Amino acid sequence: MKHYVGLDISQRETAVCVVDETGRPIFEGRAKSNPGALAELIRRKAPFAERIGFET
Repeated sequence: MKHYVGLDISQRETAVCVVDETGRPIFEGRAKSNPGALAELIRRKAPFAERIGFET
């Protein structure tokens, strides 16, 4: 199943939302705003990510 990820990025923390292809929420949470933390969270919570969008 495809996953879609939305990121709302700020300097210290990023809000993350993952939905499936029907729009059903899979995960909502936060991570530190560094590439390693975000990559790990996406790898765990959205292993089938089709697209990732962000707002700064």
